[in-house]
This record gives sequence, C-alpha cells and structure tokens, in this order.
Amino acid sequence: MKRSVLLGSALAAALMVATPATGEITFGEDGLTGDFGKVQLRGRFGASVQGAVFDPVEDPNAGTETDAEIDGSARLSLEYTADNAWVFGAIADIDTAQEQVEAFERDEFYVYAASQFGRVEVGENDGPADTLSFHAARVGLGQVRGVSARYTGTVALLSPFDSQDAAKITYLSPPIEGLRFGVAYAPEFEINADDPNPSRRTIQEDVIEFGAQYVQPVGEFVLGGSAAYVAGSSDPVTGREDIESWSVGVEARRGKLTAAAAFVDRGRSNLLPTSDTESEWNAGVSWREEGWAVAASVAIGDENGGTVSRSGVGGEYDITTNIHVAADAVLLNTEDAFGNSEDGAVGLVEVGLRF
Repeated sequence: MKRSVLLGSALAAALMVATPATGEITFGEDGLTGDFGKVQLRGRFGASVQGAVFDPVEDPNAGTETDAEIDGSARLSLEYTADNAWVFGAIADIDTAQEQVEAFERDEFYVYAASQFGRVEVGENDGPADTLSFHAARVGLGQVRGVSARYTGTVALLSPFDSQDAAKITYLSPPIEGLRFGVAYAPEFEINADDPNPSRRTIQEDVIEFGAQYVQPVGEFVLGGSAAYVAGSSDPVTGREDIESWSVGVEARRGKLTAAAAFVDRGRSNLLPTSDTESEWNAGVSWREEGWAVAASVAIGDENGGTVSRSGVGGEYDITTNIHVAADAVLLNTEDAFGNSEDGAVGLVEVGLRF
C-alpha cells in the first residue's frame, strides 16, 4: 500500500495547487464533487465484503474451501478546461481488491492532456493494447477474467500480454471516421523485482504497445474490430523471454446487448525459454439494464503444453444508488499434454457500498 499512499498524496498536493480558493465541495450519493469554474474535482469511494466457495484445480484432493475478503477503493480526479478547449487532468485510482493477483494491479496515477488532436497520458495506467482491444464481454466481478482469480490463481488473457500499470507515456488519437489508435512506451515493467530467485522476477524494458479499433453502425448494430501488439526486452538476469504478444477482436452491440470475441497470441512473452507457447480464444455476451447487468464468458487457451478452459456467468444489481450486490460462478478445466484432466470451480458473492 505504500505506492497507494504516495498516489493519494500526490493528487492531494495537486489539488491544493490547482484549485482556486473560491468554490464548493460537496459529498453525497454521487461521491465527492468540487466545482471551481474551470477546475472540476471528482471523487468516488467504495467498500465491499466478499465471500467465496471454491474447489482449487491445482489440488483436486483438497476439497471445497471457503474464504472472505474486505476490499476498498477510491478514485480521485482533477480536471482543468482552458480557454482554448484543451483539457488537463490528473487521476489517482486505488483498489485493494486484486493485490493478491499479479495480473490485476489496479493502483493507478497519471496526468493527461486532451484536445481535438488526441490525448496524451503520462504515469501509471493501462496502455492501448488493453484499452482499445475488443474481447469477451464482462460485467460486475469479471467472470473469466475477474475477482475469481484471487481464489483460482488463474485468469484468462483476453488481450495481449502487456505492461499492465507500469509507468508509461501514451498517445491516443481522436476518432477519425470510426478509427482510433494508440501507442505507448514504458521504460520498465517490473513484478517481484526483489525476489531472491531471478527466474521469478519480471523485468521487461523498453515495452512498446500498439492498439487500434474501428467502429461503425451497420443497420441496427454497432460493429467493431480491434488489433493490438506488444513488444519488450527481458532483462537477461531473469532468464525469461522478451515480450512479443498480439490479439485481434470483434464486437457487436445492439441496444443493451453486447457480444464480443478475440484471439490472443502470447507466444513465450515473459515465460521461460523451455515453456510452451500460449494462445487463447475468448468470447462473451452481456446485457445491461438500468441498475442491473448480466454476462457470460468463456476462454479456451493453450498453456503449459495442454489446454485450460474457463467459463463463467455473473451479474450485478443496484439495491439502492449506493448499495450493490454482485455474484460470479466460474468453472475451470485443465488438460495436460498426456490427456490428464482436472476440474475446479469458484462461486462468489459481493455486497458493496459506493459513493
């Protein structure tokens, strides 16, 4: 949590400098709101209690296990609109829900500038290989790539293996007749960099991400396609492979219905040279109403010389403006190169408060 404290402190300092002395700050069911004319402050806060019942796939003889977690989140944003219509802002996003799962780093802090020429972001946040990629639709707790990962220890890729929330500089173009693209550069991407065992470290340098999506209305549908590519250079001390991963995706929307699918090729990105290459097909469908949503998703991947199948259903419902409930059920099946198969499952329910 040290980085989270630093992020919050940095944004608080920015608020003290950037916000005028006159204005009004209120806190209500929509969270924290500050109106200072050209400067706008927003804050959303949440806390939740989560319970799960699961059967670990890695130890089928362990029997059914139970667990519970308490999580918190906060998102603070500060935005200034200049006379020439340029927009400048800062965002701090802190979320404890996924700290136990390396693939789900959620703490972010970045600044941005946006105009008719596009948007530039600098700081710790997701790059265009993630944000511009179409893939299996999800809601609430995320289904095959969601909160269930903290109990199963495994998640779907959905999009290319990327630099996650490593510090980076990103450019995102404005939509041009339905086309939008982005590029990002992260000098270094690290996980477990201080682990005594070098092979358990992730140290990737000069990570470059490319992403693009194209969206057009066709009859009663809005159809889209995406492509993304990520490359990086592994530090030799880790003994891991360079990043070279890509994906293509499609999405179709009609009113409240969304259906999407993708193919992901991870290769041996950040894996040991002796590892088998990894790839994945994923697909999902969601339906969103005012106050509730449901989704189903599936991901089938080639991993460790075998096959890993994940399927999940889930939903979310707003009891009141500030109280919500969400639930997921996810099934897993692993089959190794010799045809040996193991099953696992997790069911979880979350009740949360948010402002």
